[in-house]
Amino acid sequence: MANGTNRTHPKFQKVLESIHEAMLNRKKRAGVKAVNSIILENRIFAVVYTDFEISPTKCARILNHEYGYDLFGDDVIALFRGRRLANPHERKDLFRLAYDVARNFGAAAQGDEKAFQRYERKRKELGQKCGGHKSWDRIIAVMIYEKYPEMNALNDKENMQYLGDTLSKAIVDDISDILCDVYGYSMDSGKVRSRKELSISLEEAERMINRLEHKLERTDLMLKDLQDEFDEQLEASKISEMTDFFARLNSEKYGFILDELLLSRRGIAELRKQNYELPLEINGLIIMVKKLIQFVKDNHIDPIMKVDALEEVTAADIEFCNYEGSPFSSPEEKKIVRVISPGWIYKDKEIQISRPRVKEENEC
Repeated sequence: MANGTNRTHPKFQKVLESIHEAMLNRKKRAGVKAVNSIILENRIFAVVYTDFEISPTKCARILNHEYGYDLFGDDVIALFRGRRLANPHERKDLFRLAYDVARNFGAAAQGDEKAFQRYERKRKELGQKCGGHKSWDRIIAVMIYEKYPEMNALNDKENMQYLGDTLSKAIVDDISDILCDVYGYSMDSGKVRSRKELSISLEEAERMINRLEHKLERTDLMLKDLQDEFDEQLEASKISEMTDFFARLNSEKYGFILDELLLSRRGIAELRKQNYELPLEINGLIIMVKKLIQFVKDNHIDPIMKVDALEEVTAADIEFCNYEGSPFSSPEEKKIVRVISPGWIYKDKEIQISRPRVKEENEC
């Protein structure tokens, strides 16, 4: 690890085997419904580990190349937002703090008690400094497997990808317990002490009781957190299903139904302005269009841009649009584009359902 030493040490091998067993037990508890999103989030964390200032678009490109996803920058932004990591400065600070914890782990995993003391102390102190972020221990766990390839001898890096916030915290706690068991470190009320400070008999028994009580308390908290996480995942699943439904409605396959509703409403309004008397035979169709528009509004699905609007844009301005036109020659170049499709967003969670489509005006 730190100096590439002791990788074959029997105690280090025991650490790996014990962590592997704990990892498999935690993975069994992972929820099936949310597995894909959790795996994607953990892969994003691993990419951010390589560059704390990486842009969402670059992150998406790396994930597409390495795992065959079809992601855009706005997809990564949506996942960051769901993990309270949307602010790039706050995200960078959080990952820096987590790295400060993880870099003490290598020596601790090879028997360095002082490194273990620093690791545990910083894990708790910096965790409080970052406001008890839900993904704190999860980011640390991802970093440990990214920073120390030796930890992946039993393929636990892949197993780690299945763990959400609660189970990641549980495995990080498991790892600390395992290091204590294998190397004789001990923890009492969160304070790390050396085994040398303990007597063999009564003190050792008290230590064992304290650790069992600590594990029981942690298990109770984990069960509560798992229930909370399950409720969050259920809510996220409902939102995902709803946004997927509206995304399909506005797909090319179904003729961009949301866009057509806007155009139909505008067309009807124009005819009425001209005092055009609509045939009675199409009243039912008009009522249906109104009801569908109301249904979209009631679900808080809103257009992002205005159809037919002309906009002066740079390449950066249309990064999250589908653009038709000649390439931009430089980041500073400006073009006039016409909005062909407004794009749609679920307003409550700022989730983009479909991207706006814009076309260079001089090509119209």
